[in-house]
Amino acid sequence: MMLGGNFSVSDWIHLNRSLFKWMNMEKRVMFIILNLIILVAAFNIASTLIMAVLQRTRDIGILRSIGATARSIMNVFMLQGLMIGSIGTAAGVVGGVMLAKIIDKYDLIKLPGDVYFIETVPVLLKPLDVVVIGVVALLICFGATLYPAWRAARLVPVEAIRYE
Repeated sequence: MMLGGNFSVSDWIHLNRSLFKWMNMEKRVMFIILNLIILVAAFNIASTLIMAVLQRTRDIGILRSIGATARSIMNVFMLQGLMIGSIGTAAGVVGGVMLAKIIDKYDLIKLPGDVYFIETVPVLLKPLDVVVIGVVALLICFGATLYPAWRAARLVPVEAIRYE
């Protein structure tokens, strides 16, 4: 359809390009920040489990000497790490969803009206995103349990009991 020489058509996205660029950049930055937070949590879980292995070296040696398999020792420490990760992930998901709903309800993040056509940052909470973030956090936590659990499973019973 032709309108003639002095007419042009612009859509909403084209007219508000700066807003969409800003929102896209904010989404990327939040993804990076979220990954860094999860990475720090994973290191904390790994260091907690490494300390648990060091503190329980004698107990692990005794369990191994009475017949516990390396696999069962590894499972104990992996389960401990997953419990820590699950509690943290659940608290983070619940807290994040509640914070997003509060920000959306009370319009806490204001935008300059002279720059953008909206006055507050819109919040769109997608259940699939929440689930994916929770699952990825649990997978990272599980990955953080592998090395300490492997170290605990490798302990030689006689050596573990002797030096404690």
